[in-house]
Parts: sequence; C-alpha cells; structure tokens
Amino acid sequence: MKTIKKNNKHTRLFHKYTKKEYLTLQQIKKLMKLEFKLIYNNNIMNSFIAIWFTNINNKKVITKSTFVNKLFKKPDGFFRYITL
Repeated sequence: MKTIKKNNKHTRLFHKYTKKEYLTLQQIKKLMKLEFKLIYNNNIMNSFIAIWFTNINNKKVITKSTFVNKLFKKPDGFFRYITL
C-alpha cells in the first residue's frame, strides 16, 4: 500500500527524531530548533503542550498520528504555515 507523498515526509521527519511511537518535549524542541529554526518561549510551549500533547504512561508526549495528521493541517495546526 502506497502512502501519500506529503504524509511520507512528515513520517520521515517524525522518525528522524525518535525510534518510538511518540515524541517527548525535548525531542519536539530539538526538531523545531534544527528543522524549522523555531524557538518559542515557555508560555507558548505550555499552550502547545496543553493542546497537542497526550498522556502515555503519565508522560506528556506527541503521538505519531497527531504529528502527521494534525500539526501541519490548516487552519488550526501548530505548524500550519510550514511546508515540507
């Protein structure tokens, strides 16, 4: 089964920064800094965590499905203005 090319870029980017099925806060900050040249203050990151992160084993993480399917979607995604 073939995946959508745009979706494939997001998946490759996700797997570049983690080997698990989720990204931690440190990993997402590193991804944002190195790939997109973005650095946000703590207030924006706290809002980002509250909206997009989910709990897995009492840890706040971003799942693969959230990263690939929601963060880059317009009009509400956090990375909606970034194209890969």
